[in-house]
Amino acid sequence: MMKRYFLLFAILFLNACTQSYNVFSDKYFVSFSCDTSMAPFNSLYTLGHFLIVRPKTTKDGYKVKTPDGVEREYPYTEVQSRVFSFGLAGLIIGQPYFDENIFAFDLACPQCDKSSVRLTINSDGMAACSRCHSVYNLNNGGMPQSGSNKPLYRYRTTRNGNNLMVHN
Repeated sequence: MMKRYFLLFAILFLNACTQSYNVFSDKYFVSFSCDTSMAPFNSLYTLGHFLIVRPKTTKDGYKVKTPDGVEREYPYTEVQSRVFSFGLAGLIIGQPYFDENIFAFDLACPQCDKSSVRLTINSDGMAACSRCHSVYNLNNGGMPQSGSNKPLYRYRTTRNGNNLMVHN
């Protein structure tokens, strides 16, 4: 009888351990690259500094918004117009205070999961949703501070010299 309980416990324990958590999201396709030696992307090496990058409504380029609220538009090259994709609502790209790597998150609130519900970012590295009132800490891997139990959708970043690529 004891062997049966042990076997049942072992099966349940092994099944619980087979599920893994992937910190990177592949729910929405992302493909973006930029030259970090050029403004405004050269500010990505500033700790705690995050940029918002999203497509223009006219679909002929993209917008970059800095933490101080300055927004600039950039046209696509022919190649960029075919390959750039910004996840669900756009991208938040920056370097957390306590990490030497550049992180990229989706601009959409994962709790609401709608392209029309974009997060706002303050200078302390907190991202807030005006719809569900969830708050996320960009300096702590996009983990929820309040409201939501889901972290921000995070995307992979790869650096090759001055070229930064954000992708799934």
